[in-house]
Amino acid sequence: MFFSISNAIQWRIKELSVDILKQTIAVAKRSGSLISEVGKTADLGNDAQFMVFVRYRATEDYVEQFLYCCQLAKHTTRKEMFKKVDSFTTKHQLSRTRNACVCADGAY
Repeated sequence: MFFSISNAIQWRIKELSVDILKQTIAVAKRSGSLISEVGKTADLGNDAQFMVFVRYRATEDYVEQFLYCCQLAKHTTRKEMFKKVDSFTTKHQLSRTRNACVCADGAY
């Protein structure tokens, strides 16, 4: 199998991303409570992106960490966004009962 530099870089970026996600989820599970912030944005191709950040207490300070991003349909309801968050939290076994609050901007 031929492995080009560009394939190697792409593979490494994906590997790092998976590792960061695993670490973030592990720390979030150990923390007392979570605060989630959700946002909808558009990329350069004008495709809608749904981004989720999480805040949790680590030692004495709060840490804000990017949790995940996924593509949305052009016209997405709040219910569909909730389903995305619900699917992610279920898949990664994050307890929603420890989510102290969910923040979103006024665009929803």
